[in-house]
Amino acid sequence: MKALYLLHSTINFFIRNILLNKIVFYTAVIAGCVIAFSPAEAGLQPALNDKFLHTTGFMIMAFLSHLAHPYLKKRYLILGLIVLGFLIEAVQAYLPYRDFSLWDWCADILGVVVYFQLCAIPLNHFFFNATKHKCVPD
Repeated sequence: MKALYLLHSTINFFIRNILLNKIVFYTAVIAGCVIAFSPAEAGLQPALNDKFLHTTGFMIMAFLSHLAHPYLKKRYLILGLIVLGFLIEAVQAYLPYRDFSLWDWCADILGVVVYFQLCAIPLNHFFFNATKHKCVPD
């Protein structure tokens, strides 16, 4: 029971600290852009499947955007992240050591859609019912 209370308290902490969440989200966007615009020889990209990294990275970005902007309509968050993915690919098209890849952009879109279709629904429960739940530890 205490573990559930701790989990609930942690989630409520992150939900109530929207300014902190915005700082974390926009820092993650900047860090993602630095990694995306750096040469592959710089060693910033892990040696994993590129599409897996795109999908996972944008699932994390979607989660952070959801925490940073919990009351914004989800379609705006989805559209914003899709545009971010496209802009990253567009910038990479002009870098001599990077390439534009439509498949990378599709993997970005997949990560965003998977998050908002599967993972965001339980989190919405906490955003809109945070004041209704009163958990008291034993």
